[in-house]
Formats: sequence, C-alpha cells, structure tokens
Amino acid sequence: MKPLRPQLRGLIFKLAVFYVLLSLPSLILVESAILIFEFNEFMADVEGGSLTRATTQAADDLATAWPSMAQDEARGLATWTEAWILRLQRPHGGLIEKESYILMELATDPLAAAVLAPDGHVLAQMPANSQWQLQLPGAAIADYLRTGSLQQLSGSENPYRIRRVLAPVHSVDGSLRGFLFVELRLPVPWHRFLLDLSMEWPIILGYLIVFGLASSVFLAAWVTRRLNRIARAATAWSRGDFSDRIDDSSRDEIGRVSTLLNGMALELKALMRSRAQLATLAERQRLARDLHDTVKQKAFALNLQLATARRQLADHPAGERVVQAERLSQQIQHELVQILDEMRASDGELPFTTRLRTRAQEWAQTSGMRLELDMEEIFSLSPGVEDALLRITDEALANVMRHSGADHASLALRHDADKLWLTIADNGQGASEDARPGMGLANMRERAQALPQGQFEFDSGSGQGSRVRISFFSA
Repeated sequence: MKPLRPQLRGLIFKLAVFYVLLSLPSLILVESAILIFEFNEFMADVEGGSLTRATTQAADDLATAWPSMAQDEARGLATWTEAWILRLQRPHGGLIEKESYILMELATDPLAAAVLAPDGHVLAQMPANSQWQLQLPGAAIADYLRTGSLQQLSGSENPYRIRRVLAPVHSVDGSLRGFLFVELRLPVPWHRFLLDLSMEWPIILGYLIVFGLASSVFLAAWVTRRLNRIARAATAWSRGDFSDRIDDSSRDEIGRVSTLLNGMALELKALMRSRAQLATLAERQRLARDLHDTVKQKAFALNLQLATARRQLADHPAGERVVQAERLSQQIQHELVQILDEMRASDGELPFTTRLRTRAQEWAQTSGMRLELDMEEIFSLSPGVEDALLRITDEALANVMRHSGADHASLALRHDADKLWLTIADNGQGASEDARPGMGLANMRERAQALPQGQFEFDSGSGQGSRVRISFFSA
C-alpha cells in the first residue's frame, strides 16, 4: 500500500476548484436576490407616488428660492438642482423614507434634473458633466408646457426603468416661471450583472482567489496531513508491523476514525498472534497424532518382538544382547511418550474465547440443552481474569442444569474499548421470592467483584428464567 500523497494533492485541487465554482454562483445568487428584492420595493414606492411628491415639493421650494438667485441665476439654479439631486439619492430619508442603497448599487447617476424656462429652454441641468440628456417628447413639449400642471411622462421599461416627472414652478403672483423636470433611470438587476462592469467584480474575484488559496492551505495542513498519517500506518500494518500508531488526538471525524483504526490494529495484532498460536498448536497436535499412530505403535510392537525373542533364547549367549535391545526399546517408548505429552496443547495455551466456547459446547452436550452463543473475540485478558470468568461460567451453567428446568440457555460475551460483559441466561422456572441464595451464587459474586471495577447482577423471577451478568473494565 503506497502513501496517498499524489491522490491527496488531486483532492486538494478538486476541492479548491469545487469551492470556487460553488462560491461564485452563490455570491451572484445572493447579491442578485438582495438587489432584486430592494429594486422591486424601491420601484413599488416610486409607483406609489414618491417621485411625484418629491418633485412637487421641490418645485414649491424652488419657487421660493428663485428670486434670491437674480444676480447669478444660472449658477444659483445649478447649485440648487445639484443639492436637490444629492438629497434624493441619500440611502435614508431621500427619495423614499425606508433605508435603501439601490440607487448607489445600480447606477452612477440614477437621477438627473433640469430647470426649464416657460418656452422649454434649459436653464440648469444636473449632473452637468454626464451623458444624460433630456428625453422630453419633442413634438408634444409645447402641449406639456402650456398646461402649466404636473405631468408624469412615459418612459422606457427595458433595459432601464425610466420614470419622469415635469412640475410647474410658479412665482408669488401665480405666473408660470418655469418647470422642474426630473428623470429616474435605473437598469434592471440582470442587465447590470450581464452588461455593467462595476467595482464589485474585482472584489469578488479577489475573494475567490483568497478563498481558494485558504481552502488549499487548510486541506493540505489540516486534512491531508492527517490522512497521510493514516496511510503510513496502514502501510506498516499491511507489512505486519503493528507498532506504528496514528498520532491524532483530535475529536473530529478524522480523529475518531484514527482512534478506531488504532484499536483495530491492536485487535488485529492480537488476532494474528492468536491465529499463529492456534496454527502452532494444530501442527503440534498433528505431529503428536502421527507419532502416536506410527512410531509409538511400531516401537511398542518392536518391544513385544524383543521380549518374545528373549524368552525363546533363554540361556543362549545372544540372549544378553536381546535384553539390552529390549531395554533400549523401552527407553525409546518412554521418551516418545514424554515428547508426545509435551506436544499436546494444554487448555491454558488456547485463546480465552476458544476455551470459553469449548467449555460451553461441552456443557451443552452433557446437559442436552440448546445453547445460543454470541461471543466476540477477546485477546488481552490476564490469566487471573480468564480463570475467574471460566469458573463463573462453569458455576452459572451448572446452576442452569441443576436448578432451572430450562430447555434453552444463552451465553454472550461482548466488549467495547475498555469494558467487558459476560451474560448467562436461561428460560427456566426462575427463583421464587423466598428462595435463599446458595453458596454458588455467593462465590460467583465474590469472583466478579474481585475483577477490576467488577459488578455482578442476578435477575430471576418465578416463571421468568434467570440471568447472570458480570461486567468489569478490561483496559
């Protein structure tokens, strides 16, 4: 198994590109939604008469201020018009009462105004240096001017929303002094995104670059570095070296996976050691059987033949040689028996789970009861703990056979990272309420409580069966 560095570099690149591609439409979508919402609210307020009211009020203010501009009428009208346009474009308290930045968001010069003489001549226009031009209906301007009343003029709808108002300005004596003309021109939001280049695009682009780089650095330093640790450990484990551990104490998902993998490595190490022990024991048993069935039997037959020859020769001089050969044959038999005894595996050499399963199955054959086993492999128990559990199991199963009257029993052995549970239950008649606990139950309790933080539970009711449950910390 090779380290995953090339693949993880690809992962960094793919995730960074994914984030960028996801962020760009997300930003556009969010900004578009906000702009469209504000745009619709703003235009609804304009349609409700905010532009008309503002123009009418401004025309009355201009009628009052106009006489004071007699010395320099052109400059005075231009200054007044510019100040009025700036007041209308304020985000709060401008053209609409509600706070709105839509005018600044969508256009550089969203509002333009002009002061016209009674004959239609332009006296002042703001903004003066823009390409904004009056869009009065040329052929009918005289009709509009002659009426001397407020006029809402038609405007375009696409790609700009244009609203125009023409308000008369009367002098103190009621004569027509001129007209105040205002035009609102806003691009629809989608047109602004598709056709207009604003200062926001460099900001968005810069954000995406920073976001992509930061994501790559984060993935390289925080995610892929930790995944490489897992890859190195897995490579060592694949070679059979379980001394390598994943050094990751974080509590996030990768940290939890690392902890589980470390635990799995310990269990695999114990399992491989157990399998090796079982394989060794099985081979020794096979050799012992072969030696017993062949060499030992032939040595025994040879010894019989030598004994017969010794009796037949009696006092013959060769009889002494036969006696010596018979002694050597007996020594061979004796040494062979010792070798076979050593090669036979003792019960203590087998893994604990195997020993426990063997005893339970032997009990089932002796009692004739149906036994259900649910056992997980346990590898790291001390000999004293194993012996205590085996004795508790023997006593519990013996009680089931002697006292329960059951036809079914179950034995479960479960564990997690640091705790183990052993449960023996039956479907028998259970214990009556006035029954006194016997010595066997007391012995099981003592053995269980002698285990590390050991606990003993015995549940039994008349007609409900019995259950013995032992739990303790095995780490």
